[in-house]
Amino acid sequence: MPRYTILRDLRGARTAEPFAPGARGLGLLGLPASAPEPKVDVESLTPREVQSLGRDPAVRGLAPLMPTKLIEPINIDVGAATTPVWGIAAVGADRSALTGADVVVAVLDTGIDATHAAFAGVELIQQDFSGSGNGDRLGHGTHCAGTILGRDVDGVRIGIARGVRRALIGKVLGDDGSGDSDMIFRGIQWALQEGADVISMSLGFDFPGLVDQLVRERWPVDLATSAALEAYRGNLRMFDALMEMVQARVAFDEGTILCAAAGNESHREVNEDYEIAVSIPAAAEGVLSVGALQESPQGWRVATFSPSSR
Repeated sequence: MPRYTILRDLRGARTAEPFAPGARGLGLLGLPASAPEPKVDVESLTPREVQSLGRDPAVRGLAPLMPTKLIEPINIDVGAATTPVWGIAAVGADRSALTGADVVVAVLDTGIDATHAAFAGVELIQQDFSGSGNGDRLGHGTHCAGTILGRDVDGVRIGIARGVRRALIGKVLGDDGSGDSDMIFRGIQWALQEGADVISMSLGFDFPGLVDQLVRERWPVDLATSAALEAYRGNLRMFDALMEMVQARVAFDEGTILCAAAGNESHREVNEDYEIAVSIPAAAEGVLSVGALQESPQGWRVATFSPSSR
């Protein structure tokens, strides 16, 4: 049977009494009585069970499992005048008084090399959702965490927010850079439960990869494309439902910002129209989509491999 990710709001499962403490609904002044409590499960479901769960008021989202993959870094010629850490100045971090102190950051990626000098003094809380064990054997998660919060190494500034003292490292991609939607949704749930202020994701849902996988399993191309489209649509709705819950939590705490990479698959250096659209999670409502910059004679511009707009 097909496997589905199920997003529930546990507020609706705790009590059937509408005015009991913690019950779902409105409290004083019309505000929610309690913060949403997202809970992610994976189950094998028949079509009848899918329809039944869709009518459950505690179920906020339901989507077929879908492959995810690392957004691969791109090597480009940045010119001799550009330093390896040009991004520090490009975003104004070297001129900002803000350091990230007291901010809890979650990096959902390929794990981390906890022994790297850039993370000396940082409390790293690791959790593996990929099944391949903690640690980063690919390097991408370490790179992303270093860019966000890395300390100086040999006198060279590495990180944007060097004052971050606590980081949540969710390994949601395996050692080959691949994963599935269950891993990322469970990673987000964990990060929210651990009090993340910012959640960073440099990954995307792999629509073409799912089509190719089904075709290799001897599905007709049109049927494989239809199934992949249905999975993508369901996961987009799942993300939108999750983000509604995340935004509703702002009434109870300072809230959480979810950031996701827009993608590196465009080739506008070949043709200005060769632009690959933003995928989820970056395409989901409420997620901060992050593109890339590239230096040009006219100054900074959107990189040719990055989507120019949403």
